[in-house]
Amino acid sequence: MQNLELKVRCLGAMTLQQVEALACSAGATYVRTVKQRDTYFLATHARLKLREWWREDEIVATASVVDVAMNKTAGERARGQEAAEGGREGGREGALLISSLRQERAGTRTCEYLVYPVSEPIVLRALLSSALGVLVVVEKTRRFYRYGHTRIHLDEVKDLGSFVELETVIDEKITPGEASAEHSALISLLELDRLPVVPYSYSDLLSGHCD
Repeated sequence: MQNLELKVRCLGAMTLQQVEALACSAGATYVRTVKQRDTYFLATHARLKLREWWREDEIVATASVVDVAMNKTAGERARGQEAAEGGREGGREGALLISSLRQERAGTRTCEYLVYPVSEPIVLRALLSSALGVLVVVEKTRRFYRYGHTRIHLDEVKDLGSFVELETVIDEKITPGEASAEHSALISLLELDRLPVVPYSYSDLLSGHCD
């Protein structure tokens, strides 16, 4: 899979709220709020992380009431959520193993990645920690909005502060040119060109692996 990505640093929580207000005004759809713990391992050829996440909002509880009324089973709910979110982060909690290769440059860049759902994250984390070693652990609260093919991430990262990430997904439903146009338009709508661009991952910032 492939994304167009941009990360900017917000000047405090107030700026993050302003970006969120602009996203709502532009017609972005709120999806969820999650806590995420990303454990980065000392992989050689790509970034490798185990993402463990759990919901922090009330939408899941509300949805559960509706599902019970419709006599849906837990398995049916899980399958529906996975289909709706591409198997990424539907439901109350979960874990993903993610391998990614991204361009190391400022501004919008391309990222290629592979995602694998994990059923026993504690066991896998212990196994990979023993085999590879841990580079760094990133903890954050993420509010997630969707605009077209773009995911808008409003992040509060432990020990780092507030950030906005855009991820425009390039797939069979959108050409690279269309994705680039949507990405650029959203940067203008959210006024992200006024904020400092961060060309590093959160793992780089926390581990000090920045130029």
